[in-house]
Amino acid sequence: MALMRVFATMEKDGRISIPANIRREIDLKEGQLVEIKVSGPNRAQHIVIHKRKAAR
Repeated sequence: MALMRVFATMEKDGRISIPANIRREIDLKEGQLVEIKVSGPNRAQHIVIHKRKAAR
């Protein structure tokens, strides 16, 4: 997969939608479990989302 760059806006309730082209690229379906990791110095610099089959 090539690097994909998209922009999204956070809603009032804190939700951010994952754009359709990203969902298609990783075959992310409605109801799919995802893991969200935050990393980086001080105030988190990176957010990584992984598609998961089950929680650990």
